[in-house]
Amino acid sequence: MFESLSEKQREIVFDKSDKFVVRACPGSGKTYCVSARFARLILDWEKEYEGIAVLSFTNVAWQEIEKTYSEIFQVGERISFPHFLGTIDSFVNKYIFLPYGHLVLKCDKRPILVGDPHGTWSGGRYERDHSQYFDSCSFDINGNLIPTGNPQSFHFSWKNNKDGTTNGNVINLIKSKKTLLSNGYASQSDANYFAMKILEEYPQIAKAIVLRFPYLIVDEAQDTSDIEMRIIDLLIENGLNQVMLVGDPDQAIFEWNDAKPDLLNQKFAEWENSVVLNESRRSSQLICDYTFNISSIEEPSTAVSDE
Repeated sequence: MFESLSEKQREIVFDKSDKFVVRACPGSGKTYCVSARFARLILDWEKEYEGIAVLSFTNVAWQEIEKTYSEIFQVGERISFPHFLGTIDSFVNKYIFLPYGHLVLKCDKRPILVGDPHGTWSGGRYERDHSQYFDSCSFDINGNLIPTGNPQSFHFSWKNNKDGTTNGNVINLIKSKKTLLSNGYASQSDANYFAMKILEEYPQIAKAIVLRFPYLIVDEAQDTSDIEMRIIDLLIENGLNQVMLVGDPDQAIFEWNDAKPDLLNQKFAEWENSVVLNESRRSSQLICDYTFNISSIEEPSTAVSDE
């Protein structure tokens, strides 16, 4: 089952524990390693109500993990209870924001997710009604309202007044945003921000999630935002000590959506148990040597094959 793993991959799958980063070059088999470690952990798993959470950033990515898991490692056809495999957004929604969002939104019902990818937001009763932009703005890690869509799609500028004060349109948008949040509406960006606030204000919830999922694996971790990394840090602060982050900072594709690949670099430097996976199964040595000039890795990748 695991015969195809290289020596370095076997180290990641079988020997690593606690908190560590796998910094992987292109073509090194990141998803393969994630699937293999997931399969190895499940084969040894004995707990009925505690599981492993494996997260990525797109449906295509987690479905590729599931396909590799079932077809190559043949542990089972689908990931089932008590484990979780899906996007980081779906994990946040299911286990943090939807069940507990009312605590921070101060609404009297379960929150309702609106806007992409949950549906079309149709708020706004007239042309310049600020509520029409509810799903096009959210909060940064410090709680400041910022545009999450194209700033040019707003009928006003987000710039402050000349004296440095907040312009009236933004003030009205903030009021509209708060009103709709108090009625239980939230965009996905809101859900991530308020999930962070939930874990900050209610550490017992973070502890309960850690008990439910004592192992966390995050694939394509170079695409985490500062809010998403803060959520991971809050789980760690509340007892999570088995964390594997896998990614390549040179391959970040969501920087347009607030992804910060430097966060993965910081964890790589901070966690002494981290490892570099620098074997390319995709490219020749000539290509590996050439791409080294535009990468941030410390030495050229090693081509596994001459083909």
